[in-house]
Amino acid sequence: MEVNNALGWYEASLSVRERKLRGHFSTPPQLVERILDACVYTPEHDLQMLRVFDPACGSGNFLVSAARRLIASGERLSLSPTAIALSVQGMLWGLDPDPVACFLAEMQLHELLTQARLPLSGAVGEGDAEAVDRTREHTAAHFQIHQADGLALQWGENAEDGVDLFLANPPYLAAKNTDLSGYRSTQGRGQADSYLLFLDLAVRVVRPNGWLALVLPDPVLVRANATRERQRLLAQTTLHHLWHLSGVFAAHVGAVVVIAQKHAPARHHQVAWVREKWAVSLSTPTLPHDVPQYLFEQQPGAELRYLLTTHQDTLLNGLQQCWTTEEARSTAHFVPLGELVTIRRGEELGKESPLLQTQRPCDEQQWYPVLRGGVDVQSYSLTTPPPCWIAQHVLQKLLDRYLAPKLLVVKSTARLQAALDLQGHVVLQTLYMLFARTAEVDENELYFLLALLNSHLLQEYVYTLYTAYKWVQPQIEQHVLASLPIPHCTARQKGPISERAKQLMLACSATSTVVELQQDRLYQEQERAIRALYEEMLQK
Repeated sequence: MEVNNALGWYEASLSVRERKLRGHFSTPPQLVERILDACVYTPEHDLQMLRVFDPACGSGNFLVSAARRLIASGERLSLSPTAIALSVQGMLWGLDPDPVACFLAEMQLHELLTQARLPLSGAVGEGDAEAVDRTREHTAAHFQIHQADGLALQWGENAEDGVDLFLANPPYLAAKNTDLSGYRSTQGRGQADSYLLFLDLAVRVVRPNGWLALVLPDPVLVRANATRERQRLLAQTTLHHLWHLSGVFAAHVGAVVVIAQKHAPARHHQVAWVREKWAVSLSTPTLPHDVPQYLFEQQPGAELRYLLTTHQDTLLNGLQQCWTTEEARSTAHFVPLGELVTIRRGEELGKESPLLQTQRPCDEQQWYPVLRGGVDVQSYSLTTPPPCWIAQHVLQKLLDRYLAPKLLVVKSTARLQAALDLQGHVVLQTLYMLFARTAEVDENELYFLLALLNSHLLQEYVYTLYTAYKWVQPQIEQHVLASLPIPHCTARQKGPISERAKQLMLACSATSTVVELQQDRLYQEQERAIRALYEEMLQK
């Protein structure tokens, strides 16, 4: 069987579910080449003594591409075939727990050296029933590909024993689904997903001035459990590239390529970042933007919020600076939204649940209208008439909670989207319900909060700081919603904003051209008023 056919067969033999469980998704060859270019691992340089290491090598995509460049470098330097072969066999290291993947990686390297007419024993003879076993024996002695768990090995602290180029597309295994407690690097910390352990390993084992390049899931950019790894990365390396890509893998996750060099960054070092769809980038790559590395270092959890430099909105920047550190919050004239409202979720049902009826049944049971999520909730407006109904006796949560006046915020979205429900809808888990904390519900206060939640300012605040960093199925987390800065102001200041919110609710429920023009005028007036209020609070 040819190597390419074997690789294709092995990938096809694994179901998507099995590949997700293993975290087995190969890096596309085009992305591998771009990564090697960015790490300056190119044939124009002398690569013969640079140690390359992939601790989760799979079938060897990174190592094989590196081998091609290593061979081309040796030929450019007019080295002997034996010297080049020895470099390939001694400088390229790979580990993987999967024996089949290791075998395929060895086969690829074996075929590459054979095609390059470099000395190597143990060629596979076509039709030889024992060829696979013999090739395994011969190549195991020549290539540094080993069946092993890279995270479980004892790694020394001597920098000279490290590697010059660390390449990895590690398995994306969440700690909640996989027991990672046996690894030493998880001791004394909270939840650590497997890819974070590989990022920690990369920073530890790369030699001074060496390179590291990892393909990671995009939650690494801002998720709290990655804070320690981000802090270490920013303190000990110069981050050269940050590529945020969608559609790279069939696993329905966004990918982040992190490329860094093992030395402390210069004060004003600029990181080149790209945000693009992988399919589009193959034909028309996006020109990179720059963000100063110190901006990442200043974030409260060392978040890699690259979009901050694209916003010229000084109000948004000022709000971010005054509200993302505890010290600044203590003197700010804002209160967290969570101090004004209680936030809850609706029924734990899917939109296709058989408990939902598209028409209100004519029986003796009590039936209530249902809102399913973003499909039924737009800014300021709800779907009318209600699309679904549910019987009271199947509700798992208190009916009084649904009947009370409440703000509704869509959860699965990249931008804030809120409506006010005064008709007592039951809602599903894809919506947050916000109830006033005071015993007496002040509807004007709810209208005021409704206006803020639908404002362009807070929409951009949430997108820029939180939701943009998850390409696939972005969500507004409950703690993000609860921490939104709300101006601490008087009823007189809130009054006009609340009144316009009422008018916008009426305008959004109508469809005539005249109403649309009125709605547009109201939006503009509302935006100016909200911006002015936030500016006033920031200047105090």
